[in-house]
Parts: sequence; C-alpha cells; structure tokens
Amino acid sequence: MENKLVITMVLYQTKFSETPSYDYIKRVISEKKSVYLFIYDNSQNEQADTLFSFQNVRYVHDGTNPGLAKAYNAGRHCLNEVQGDLLLLLDQDTLLDEHYLERLLSLSLDPEVGAYVPIVSSHGRQISPVFSDKYIGGQSELPKAGIYSEKIMSINSGTVLPEATLSSIGSFNLDFPLDFLDHWLFWKIHQLDKKISVLNNHLTHDLSVLDYQTINSKRYESIIRGETLFYKKYDQEQFYNHRRHLLLRTVKQFLRVKNRKIWRRTFLEYRSLMKGK
Repeated sequence: MENKLVITMVLYQTKFSETPSYDYIKRVISEKKSVYLFIYDNSQNEQADTLFSFQNVRYVHDGTNPGLAKAYNAGRHCLNEVQGDLLLLLDQDTLLDEHYLERLLSLSLDPEVGAYVPIVSSHGRQISPVFSDKYIGGQSELPKAGIYSEKIMSINSGTVLPEATLSSIGSFNLDFPLDFLDHWLFWKIHQLDKKISVLNNHLTHDLSVLDYQTINSKRYESIIRGETLFYKKYDQEQFYNHRRHLLLRTVKQFLRVKNRKIWRRTFLEYRSLMKGK
C-alpha cells in the first residue's frame, strides 16, 4: 500500500500554473488518490486554477503574507484531516522530480528517521543537505545518500516529514516566519534524537538568497534577524562562531556588494551582539 502524501506548496506573487512542477503535479493529482495537494497562497491577489476544484486539492489565500511557518502549520492540519503519512514541503521555485515522488510513496517508514530529504542543487552546485555540527558556511561538508545520526540541515523545499515527527515537534515555530525556519526544524529533529535519511534523488531549486548582489534589503533583514535568533536561542554552541562570521561577512560585503545597506546592516548586527556579550 502506498504512503498517503500531502504536498504543501507555498506561493508568493506567482501563479500556480507558472511553477516549474505544475504539469507534473497536475498529472499526479489526477492519477493518484494517495497524493493530496495543499496550496497556501501568500500573494496579494487570490488566484484560480482548474486543479483547485479537485477533491484532493486544498487552496488557501492569505494576502497578509505571513511567510512559511503559518503555511506549514496549515499543511500539517491538512495532513491530519486526511490521515496522511508524509508531509512534503515544496517551494514554488523547486522542480519536483517524478522519481522522487514515486520513492516517497513506496518508502518503508523507519520510526528512527525524523525526516527524508533529497539532494538539492541550485545553479549547478549542491546547496542541501549539509552537515550542521559546525557553523554552516561556504565550506560546509555535504552528505551523500544514506541515513545519518549526525546533525544535518536541509532546506525546507523537498523535505519530507513523517506524521510521527510532526506530532513530536508540535508545530512549526512562528518565531521564524520565513528565514532560518529550516535550521530550527532540523535542530529540533536532532533534539528528538531522530535520524535524517538522505535519499539518492536530486531536485533543482532556484535559491535567490545565495547572491548578495541581487538580494534586497528587506529580505536580508529577515535573514539576519532569523540568524541571530537561531544562534542566540537554539543552536547556542555556534553563537560565537556566528558573531565572528558576521565580521568576516561585513568585510566581504564591503568589498564585493554594491548595495551598501547590506554590509552596513551586517556590521550593525555584529556590533549589537558584541555589546550584548
């Protein structure tokens, strides 16, 4: 018997029909009774699509744009309603691979595994998952396919959470509405002494926040606030490494990034953490 899977996709200022996985999801939803689609639309205007009338599709519009955490909590509620086994988190910029979905439906769920994750690449290089026993940076080690008890972090998109994990976590942390929610999630899974299964499946994702040249100041503010909260309140062992990294980042941004607000904001955060030590 196939696992019952709920795909939770969060949209922002993008038509569902224009997402890279649309055609594949449309076919799966039409053919598979064990697959449900939950769409949480943070766009300014509500949208319509023929798929929204399907029995195994739920669409929610929220023009207040609360981010990811609230959307994922709503997706978890949908999983409970349909008595599902797995919750797949999916970003609008991720291309869902057919083989990955088939693998998820046929998985023999291991009670010791807290999450199943694919290998995700952006612009030709692997960005997820990474080992997170040390401070995560450009030189972080990348795990291969396998089951790990070590600390691992994966981006939200593509991550699959068993119902048992969601019950243990309780809910997604609303203190991280957008950025660093993934760090908190995998930190929490590690606190539960659960393992991470890295599957030998590859997804592509357009991660725009990789480039400080193109990121806007508002999004960077969200990132840096999420970082500090995570290291001050949760992964406290890495707090001093984070503070040191902020200074190094300031220098790099001063030399390389045209938007002067970026390096100034990083240095301001560094100074704030130094005063509070």
